[in-house]
Amino acid sequence: MERPRVNDGENGINISLVATCNDGVLPVDLLHDILLRLPARPLCRLRAVCRPWRALMSDPSFVAAHAARHPGPHLAVAVRGRLNAYGREVVDVHLVDASSGDVVKRVCAGRCDRPAEMSTRCGMALLVDNNLLLRVLDPASGAAPLVPDYEVHPINYSFTLVRTASTGDYKVLRITHDVALQPRQRQVCSFLALGGDGVNGGRLAREVQSPPGNVKTWDKYVAVVDGVAYFVLRDEFLLRETGGGDWITAFDVEAEQWRPELVGGPPETFHNRLRVSLAALRGSLVVAQDDHQAGTLDLWFLLASDGGKVGPQHWSKLYTVTMPYHGRPFRLDGERAEPVVVLDDGRIVFWVWERRVSSRGGVMRVYDPNTGGQTDVAAEANCVHVGVYTGSLLRPR
Repeated sequence: MERPRVNDGENGINISLVATCNDGVLPVDLLHDILLRLPARPLCRLRAVCRPWRALMSDPSFVAAHAARHPGPHLAVAVRGRLNAYGREVVDVHLVDASSGDVVKRVCAGRCDRPAEMSTRCGMALLVDNNLLLRVLDPASGAAPLVPDYEVHPINYSFTLVRTASTGDYKVLRITHDVALQPRQRQVCSFLALGGDGVNGGRLAREVQSPPGNVKTWDKYVAVVDGVAYFVLRDEFLLRETGGGDWITAFDVEAEQWRPELVGGPPETFHNRLRVSLAALRGSLVVAQDDHQAGTLDLWFLLASDGGKVGPQHWSKLYTVTMPYHGRPFRLDGERAEPVVVLDDGRIVFWVWERRVSSRGGVMRVYDPNTGGQTDVAAEANCVHVGVYTGSLLRPR
């Protein structure tokens, strides 16, 4: 017999009503409506009430409707410092509401060799475990299956998780990052294609061409937009001497190769006082110019001239944010601010942390461009990674 259905009026989704026993207290459609309004964290606890409730809240149609009603975005904050039953340090991933700073879900990622290099994009988190093997963490289910590449990854590699726009498959770009000791040595790159769920259908890593110039692999120098991964070139000191130039290179995920042309940054990128980082905000590549002495941070968006995705692109400074750097005169002291996400109402979320604190403890700061006001909504002492999570917070059957 076909299950009865009810329409979620707010999002226009027809939800299949799972047969459930509630002792006649509430009609089934009313129970659906009530549960859909609850955040993910209490729903995960309510699944333990009884088997029918668990079946209801694990139904794929219910999970999809809940994701549409609670779109986020959420931040995936990797936190270390907790010890397991054997006294060994483990890493937890906190899914945080980007607007309020509330932790809506906690997932244990296990023991990670390099938690600071965790990559969170497109609903999955990539991490390196203590055996130097890659694992993909699904924050919805808490599962961290092993990536089907049985090669042990040397510690001098970094990893970037990306997703193709056409097929939705996950892919991993692996790059050596110890060229600082031998600056004339070209970086070695390899490419690992995963399945649509991050694991199934994967194939062993294969070597690909080196980038046009050696790149920085720290997360703040990497941004992924529309299936293209952008990296900052390492040789920026040469660009300072020549007055600027093209200093961003791009890896095309669909073509699985580096683009031959470089991308020029916004004006005055290499002013002596500026610290530069990359971000992906509202579907655009963004260069953040942090002038610590002036206490300001400029956000430059790479936009198409015609407002679409076709035609020549240009840099536009859409935001200048005054950051409270506490009046410290030296650029290496005090706080650093990294833009994370732009909310639907135009507010911008920054992760702000003390540069001199090795644990990278920091605070989530929400900036309102209409009023110029800033609000600190969450703090974490042992944060080692902050990324954007846009997937569902519930696990379907």
